Amino acid sequence: MKHLENTFQPHYNILSPSKIQEVESFLNSPLQMSLPPRAFSPGEVYFNIKKLPGKKSPGFDLITAEVIRNLPKKSILFLTQIYNAMLRLSYFPILWKYSTIILILKPKKPPDTPTSYRPISLLPILSKLFEKLLLKRILPIVDTATILPNSQFGFRNNHSTIHQVHRLVDKISYALEEKLYCTGAFLDVSQAFDRVWHAGLLYKLKILLPSHYYLILKSYLEDRHFSVRVGSTFSVPTLINAGVPQGAVTAPLLFNIYISDQPSSIHTLVGDFADDKAILASSSDPHLASSYVQDHLHLLQAWYKEWGVKMNESKSIHCTFTLRQGVCQTLLLNNQPLPTAQCVRYLGVNIDRRLTWSAHIKNKTRTLNDRFRLLRPFLTSKNIKLPTKLLLYKLLLRPIWSYGLQLWGSAKVSNTNRIQRFQSKVLRVISKAPFYVSNNTLHSDFNLPTVTELAKLHYKRFNKKLTHHSNPLIVQLSSATLPGNPRKRLKRQWCRDLLI
Repeated sequence: MKHLENTFQPHYNILSPSKIQEVESFLNSPLQMSLPPRAFSPGEVYFNIKKLPGKKSPGFDLITAEVIRNLPKKSILFLTQIYNAMLRLSYFPILWKYSTIILILKPKKPPDTPTSYRPISLLPILSKLFEKLLLKRILPIVDTATILPNSQFGFRNNHSTIHQVHRLVDKISYALEEKLYCTGAFLDVSQAFDRVWHAGLLYKLKILLPSHYYLILKSYLEDRHFSVRVGSTFSVPTLINAGVPQGAVTAPLLFNIYISDQPSSIHTLVGDFADDKAILASSSDPHLASSYVQDHLHLLQAWYKEWGVKMNESKSIHCTFTLRQGVCQTLLLNNQPLPTAQCVRYLGVNIDRRLTWSAHIKNKTRTLNDRFRLLRPFLTSKNIKLPTKLLLYKLLLRPIWSYGLQLWGSAKVSNTNRIQRFQSKVLRVISKAPFYVSNNTLHSDFNLPTVTELAKLHYKRFNKKLTHHSNPLIVQLSSATLPGNPRKRLKRQWCRDLLI
């Protein structure tokens, strides 16, 4: 309990008194007048009720989504009136700000250590429904103001982790073709969502939003409490002094707004996905490449200190991508050297120094073999029909290796064959095919594409949606060649070659 209480506190030790005073002075200044907000209609409320996920756990009130979906029309009308009153009065009910936290033990962690548990926050679903309605009012304002940088792909419509990793892979691929050193810093933020400084967030919201939306969000963030539930026992309610509400609908947008003004540099490529940050720079001189990233890190350090964001230097990684000998100069964060690695895991993809995808495929192969051992009794059972076994493979095994296939599908055949051999083995096990039946026949009979065929199919579908994207950084991915159109020097394939 004490551990969680300390978690939901801002990093006051790194905030400067002058910044705190500046923010508090601005928050106490008069608000600018704005037009009254547009009221919610019963149709809007009804539409969002029907879209509520049925399996979400309820908050302390135990009102489930199923109960809300079965409300009569008169009750929906009353609920609409309550939501409009909240918006009009800029008041968020205190009971809807109360969260129940359950603790889930992390894999392979000791159960007697508080940090071994992952807190899961359960909020009232009626509160989440209002947040959905409010979010649809706020998003157009944020989009019009264009305060979110194009490099931020986290929690944004039509932006995915694959888009962001593709940008980084393009940068690295260009460096390999041009015989450059590409150095990267992959940063880890300590408890990013749980430690957001409320006053600093309200400072940015007051600048951005009309007064009525700012005031309702101010009421939403203030006086939040949580209790920890263990079995049927609840702890004493405790005040939350920092962080965006975990599990809340508006939390991702609020976090993106809070970090939207991070400094950038013309010499570096930045890849943001919520709190996951990568900074890359390339040059023929390894020291120059490092200096570009180091200068950017100095700018970030000042911003982190100003807004109370704490970095985890020990979990951040420095990796140099090149085919040449040697590495780039060590990078420093808060005067501490970043750990160096030959391979880095970013957004679920393992990117190695030479971009061979070997480490990623080996890791996936180990995971697949572990999962296959668990599922083997079902895949070999005489009581389960063949179509069901094939469905088990498609739902429980194939998604493990198909993530990021648009990118690593261009790896050498010797690497992709690791996954192909696994798929062929599974088909042979579930069909109990004799040795003389070829793997090609099995794939044909099951109407299942090979790994290479699926990689080409995925990339073509992926590439088709890039041209008309609203983000210019994603539109750049649609080009037929690598950015900068380098001369094709290496014999290896890049992901764009999957279009051929």
